[in-house]
Amino acid sequence: MTIDVSYTKALFKSMKDLNKKFICEGNADVLAKDEELLKLSYEAGCIEWTVGFESLNQQTLNGVHKKTNKIEDYALVVEKIHKYKMAVLGNFIFGFDQDNPDVFEIAQEDIIKLGLDSARFAILTPYPGTPLFKKLEAEGRILTRDWSKYNRKNVVFEPKNMSKEDLQNGFIKVSSNINSIPNLICRDFRSLKLGFHPFLATVGRNVENYLNTPRK
Repeated sequence: MTIDVSYTKALFKSMKDLNKKFICEGNADVLAKDEELLKLSYEAGCIEWTVGFESLNQQTLNGVHKKTNKIEDYALVVEKIHKYKMAVLGNFIFGFDQDNPDVFEIAQEDIIKLGLDSARFAILTPYPGTPLFKKLEAEGRILTRDWSKYNRKNVVFEPKNMSKEDLQNGFIKVSSNINSIPNLICRDFRSLKLGFHPFLATVGRNVENYLNTPRK
């Protein structure tokens, strides 16, 4: 919803009196600076924004050419979305070539500080036919062609700066810690201040994240 902002704003204005409740997805750079968009989305009935933060390492983001993301904007994105009484779901990926074993502890600390309402995690997955798959295949780093494992929860390639086990175990640790029952309950109750529908969205997301969290 942040690719063609002019169109999105016009859409939100036309939806204002429809009494709908919905969830949007957007890029961090636009959400950090365009309060009019956030205000219009709230008035149209948006109860949650899903944001692909992807990584908490600027070097990683630069390496994958994620130009829409600046680490220094992350806290501002969450603050502004909350200002307009909407919840925030953050998406994160582990396994980029710039990641090393320290990435998991750093990410866990920073995600807690951000004050997200829910957080979802994935292992970088090189789907067949993508440039990433072709790159890793050319480098001899594809470990399996069992496509059932290409589910964003299994390591299917050889990481560059850590072992396969480091990536798998670090992913499980962060996912299970952030989406533990005590942490989920805390985030659920905190989201009450956003209103009834954002609270429901947060509870639903957190239940989904808990059920989908891999465990040893």
